[in-house]
Amino acid sequence: MSTVVSPGYSTVQDALAAQRCVVLDGGIATELPQTGPGRGHEDEALWGVSAVALAPDDVLEVHRRYVAAGCDVITTDTWGLPTALAGEVRPWDAQDEPLHWMEVARQGVRLAREAGAPVVAFSLNGDLDRPGGEETVRLLGRAFASDPPDLVLLETLSLVRPSLLAVVESLLETGIPVWLSFRRCRHGLCGVYGQHWGGPEGDAFGRAARRFEELGVAALLVNCVPPDHVGGMVSYLRDFT
Repeated sequence: MSTVVSPGYSTVQDALAAQRCVVLDGGIATELPQTGPGRGHEDEALWGVSAVALAPDDVLEVHRRYVAAGCDVITTDTWGLPTALAGEVRPWDAQDEPLHWMEVARQGVRLAREAGAPVVAFSLNGDLDRPGGEETVRLLGRAFASDPPDLVLLETLSLVRPSLLAVVESLLETGIPVWLSFRRCRHGLCGVYGQHWGGPEGDAFGRAARRFEELGVAALLVNCVPPDHVGGMVSYLRDFT
């Protein structure tokens, strides 16, 4: 399937082609009020996405603040959706009128649009890389039929497995531009506090980046690592892509 480029996404492409910075927003769940529906959930991945259904006005306000700050891309508060689907706990089912998760996905896009987002990125975390992940992507394609995001951002990824390649291919088949973001630095897998896992990888991640480019992924990002661990990643990846 060919990629459908929205007018908003075209502005991002033009900016990158001109080597101008494109500014994404920051965390959403961490900016929400600390108390209220869905707050304090023991699984932090479910804290944010539950607010889309249970406290949409709070999510809308956070989006608006990022738009006012000048962000070019606003991400939906749906990062934890794959985590909810991988488990048995879906916080929005506790309300009087439970929502289907596909409606939660649509609501996430609507809130970002209502906030005036120049470009909407639909956020998903690495739990999409699991058995059933490709079926989730297929259903997301149906959920986006009437109001698709400008791009899909699969973020906070770590391992590059054959199953991830299959999930990425299924995302590309939706026809929506796909960005991938990894918790990586020059030393390999990297945690939020700078901790590292595994041994030296050599050029394995660079070769994976090249494979993602060949598949049709539009951008590769790094996230959820300390700022002082980001240095050198752009030049490293450009050696391969």
